[in-house]
Amino acid sequence: FPSGDAGCDMATCEIRACRERDMPPALLARDREQYNFDIDGWVSKDMPSDFTEYFDLRVADVRNTGYNGQRVWRFIHTNICFQKGLKGAESGWKRDFNRLISGMHAAVDCEILADIGLNDEGRREYRRRLRDEPGAIVNLYFAYMLTLCAIRDCQDLFENCGYLGDASIQPLMRELCSEDLLSSEPIQNAAANLRAHAASREAAAWKFRLRTRHLKLIMGCVECNVCKVHGTVMVIGLASTLQVILGFDGARDVTRPAEAQPNPLQLDRVQIGSLVATAAKFARACATVERFRVLDGEDMSEDYVGA
Repeated sequence: FPSGDAGCDMATCEIRACRERDMPPALLARDREQYNFDIDGWVSKDMPSDFTEYFDLRVADVRNTGYNGQRVWRFIHTNICFQKGLKGAESGWKRDFNRLISGMHAAVDCEILADIGLNDEGRREYRRRLRDEPGAIVNLYFAYMLTLCAIRDCQDLFENCGYLGDASIQPLMRELCSEDLLSSEPIQNAAANLRAHAASREAAAWKFRLRTRHLKLIMGCVECNVCKVHGTVMVIGLASTLQVILGFDGARDVTRPAEAQPNPLQLDRVQIGSLVATAAKFARACATVERFRVLDGEDMSEDYVGA
């Protein structure tokens, strides 16, 4: 990510970038020549730069830093999410986008809850942030299902891509893509409904793309450095999910021959990593929700997935 903005002064928000000498030379060489991207694509890409920073998410783990991001989230929900014309069957595409943002917000809340722990404070925060927030939990599952569908659609790419890791990476990707969950009916129905809504006559799916690009730029306004990095990863992951499911124009026609349309499944290195990382974040968030539901004494027979 390009540096230059003033970061947070809180010690808990510190995140260390990788040293250039620790980066794979092939990765650096390829990234510095990566100029080929769509200016109006789903993700606002950063130009190659000598000031680009790299972060290892296995080391730069997410945590509760104490940063208050309410102002940023308020801006996102009131300016990025759709506000007008949300009622009626013809507005399903707008509601789908808003649900994705809500699911992302819920996942961030779950990361905070996981750090607080299963205690009285955690129960209070769970109720305030998720249980009593309309749609938060069901939208988290909705966003998770869409990322899983995108991974399934990209199976050929994931299983055959020349990853820059060691020989242990590809078997893990093949194992991920072979999971039965990815092909389950609720997962596929979520993506089918999203496609149907985006293909409706009233839909203006280009507004999806405009909003995901602006959403990535807004991550630059987050003052907590840890939150900024992980938030940016999630935004790219969600934008990549929408590109895979809907296509470049926002209304992917799965009935057209592949040669007759641009291939939205050709994700770049950053998109692949962000998609997988975002799906993993959603998976951990859903597990956190289930633990807090038990702690809160909720009826575990209620199924959020099918909602």
